[in-house]
Amino acid sequence: MALKQGRCINCGSILFLDPGMPKGHCLFCDCVFDNTDAFRAEEHPEEFTFPNDKQPPYEGPSLFPSQMQRGPIVAAPKAAISAPVEKDDYVLPETKVPSLKIPMKNIVLFVAIAVAVVGIFLAVTFPMTAKRDRQQTEITDQFAIELPLTFDKTKDITVEGMTSTDVIIVLPAAITVEESIDLFNIYCGIRTDVLELKDTSFKATKKPVTLRIATPGGGYLIKTPADESALLPGAIKKLD
Repeated sequence: MALKQGRCINCGSILFLDPGMPKGHCLFCDCVFDNTDAFRAEEHPEEFTFPNDKQPPYEGPSLFPSQMQRGPIVAAPKAAISAPVEKDDYVLPETKVPSLKIPMKNIVLFVAIAVAVVGIFLAVTFPMTAKRDRQQTEITDQFAIELPLTFDKTKDITVEGMTSTDVIIVLPAAITVEESIDLFNIYCGIRTDVLELKDTSFKATKKPVTLRIATPGGGYLIKTPADESALLPGAIKKLD
């Protein structure tokens, strides 16, 4: 007789059983059951809970069908019968999202504040920038007049810094280290006069200044000297 597919009523495993035999044996959990129950469990699994309880070892006569080798035996996962889920008819209350539209008067206010801030910034910085540019031009003009050298002041002298503390000079010929110190002192004197510095100490007139001199054969760097000893020939840095 052909084997018929059934299901273990304990663990839910799928088995192939002999319809002619009254009982069957599950080789997965050792459960012994009526074959009619196993066939009904396969056809109507919702009627069974499949508890998967531990079974005592079966030591009786073999209940395996004689044709077991002709068909596979498949272990199926436990089929849990869940209680029917009640439909939830609850509806979330409608939440009104507030309008994110910014009133026009607020936009106008924001723009007015931004314009005012920019205006204040320009009102403060523009006079300072204009004053700086005027001072740098005046320093450059006076420096070019007092230098005992011939060069183009628009190309060979560069004055930088809010208080004209950085100056670069490009010379057509090499000079001595003593001459570079003289140029530094001349520049610092002109800067002091143009900026109308009240404090004429070394710290106020010379220490903030950096002078770079470039020549075809190298140059010199006098950078924020700490005191008069930093302006001695041996203390000046030579540039290659």
